[in-house]
Amino acid sequence: MAASGRPNYEVIPVLSSPEELGLFGAMALQAVILAGSDPGYRSLRTHPGFGSRLAPHRALRHRVLMSLLDAGVLAPVGSKRRLDDALSEASWEDSSLEDSNWTVVWNDVTRGSLGERLAAYLDAFESTPGTRAVLLDTWQALGVGECISFGEYALSVHNLNPALARTAAPSLRPLLGQHSIGQGCALMWTGAKSVASWFLRNGGGASGLADRELVRSIHGYADRARQNGQSVTQFSRHLAVPFSTLAGSFLLASRLGESYWTTPISETALDRARPVDVAGDSELTEAGA
Repeated sequence: MAASGRPNYEVIPVLSSPEELGLFGAMALQAVILAGSDPGYRSLRTHPGFGSRLAPHRALRHRVLMSLLDAGVLAPVGSKRRLDDALSEASWEDSSLEDSNWTVVWNDVTRGSLGERLAAYLDAFESTPGTRAVLLDTWQALGVGECISFGEYALSVHNLNPALARTAAPSLRPLLGQHSIGQGCALMWTGAKSVASWFLRNGGGASGLADRELVRSIHGYADRARQNGQSVTQFSRHLAVPFSTLAGSFLLASRLGESYWTTPISETALDRARPVDVAGDSELTEAGA
């Protein structure tokens, strides 16, 4: 306790440059200011039903927001309390992250050029094995989010519970190492059709059977295509899953272009688009020798 009797909380320093955030933090901050910041980068509104979509799926939108809240770059509007105190109130629910307004906590000297600074950093950062790992993880998270979001749409079209799509998430990461995001969306569509047919044949069933049928049909379609020497159909982006600002930030950082949607997620694809700096790589190797 401080001498005044007030708790002596740790003060998070106000950041002034994108480098202090790291690569994912910089992509996240650029995404949120593009999705809902005022022109002066002082406040943020992240309502999922209006404006640009922050990320393809709710779970990833929450991950982006929480990373910036934890870094002290966002704070609840009008609150001077610690974030964990504010979020522990009964009024806070998962939806509150997206339905609330936030203050952007940033150094006033560099605030006015924040957008330009973030874009410059994401375009020119040094490529290393570490940054490649961050890009790979972000691409995987985006890919799963894109497919789950499209899967929710596909299930709703077939008058099924959209929440079923989330049960496919654990299967999608390994599948997206072999198939593109566009092909992953085709797998989700085929899975939704299969579950709809399953319901017509069986009239429903015990809890969990529909989940298993969705995952089984997704893997079955992929396996049949591989055994027949064919490629899984490549879907284009659907209006139900609009382009997100996080995907835009990722494309600037990765330089993947159309390959983001049409190429299996891999380090090889990232190295082709944004090769690891040879000098930096050799220095890491020598340091670890």
